[in-house]
Amino acid sequence: MKKLIPLIAIALTTACGTTQWQPLFNGKDLAGWEETDYAGRGKVSVEDGEVRIDSGEIITGIHWKDKGSLPKTNYEIEYEAMKIDGADFFALLTFPVGDKHASLVTGGWGGSVTGISSINSMDASENDTTLYVKYERNIWYKFRIRVTPKTITVWLDPHERLILRKDTPSGVIAEYAKAAGIDTTKAEATLRKLNPQFDELMKPGKTIIVPGEAQVIEANIHEQVVSMRPGEIELSAPLGFASFQTSSKIRNARLRRLPLTRTNGYKYGQ
Repeated sequence: MKKLIPLIAIALTTACGTTQWQPLFNGKDLAGWEETDYAGRGKVSVEDGEVRIDSGEIITGIHWKDKGSLPKTNYEIEYEAMKIDGADFFALLTFPVGDKHASLVTGGWGGSVTGISSINSMDASENDTTLYVKYERNIWYKFRIRVTPKTITVWLDPHERLILRKDTPSGVIAEYAKAAGIDTTKAEATLRKLNPQFDELMKPGKTIIVPGEAQVIEANIHEQVVSMRPGEIELSAPLGFASFQTSSKIRNARLRRLPLTRTNGYKYGQ
């Protein structure tokens, strides 16, 4: 059996350079993790290298067992998640922020609210990180979260693109082709696959799904109070994935520690 690379190896890595990405799952089982004891939780399994979280009565999820092996700041976590069914958050990630924890909510409050819970006691639906993303079923979304003493930054791939009055189908296709370094025929096929109603969506105010990583959140946490939303979700600490009455899959979760710089190279809390 392939062994999970201990996160303690990441936590103790010399701070003078960026470490390599290290996997958080071994692709075989939940080694290093355990199912979170949520009341009425659904089934959690590992199939084909993916963690499958089945919908429960309320929340279902897993969490990392060894709190001491995790970095508290100056690190990144990246993972891919797919919503299978349901209408609420499908890949919420709880993660360390200094001596506290926070959660990246992915599609909460009915399926679209995305943001950080909580900052200054305001959750993802009411603070400055709030945004609305229409997560389609059966599409893999990649999330990347960076935590430093001053900021929490989130990237999303694929991302939504707002259609403006000046936009045309050919113009949007050409724009994506240039960004992706592909020809327009392939670009059009890709966009139409992700957006089956592409022509109908090409109207001002509508949005389409576009491949490629985009920064969607940059939260200033310097001298702010970061905490988790009170309730059962706190069981997800120190590092955990969870869904709310929604079935999902998670894969390719990994973590890396960041090098110290002039802007992030001081002890958390200074």
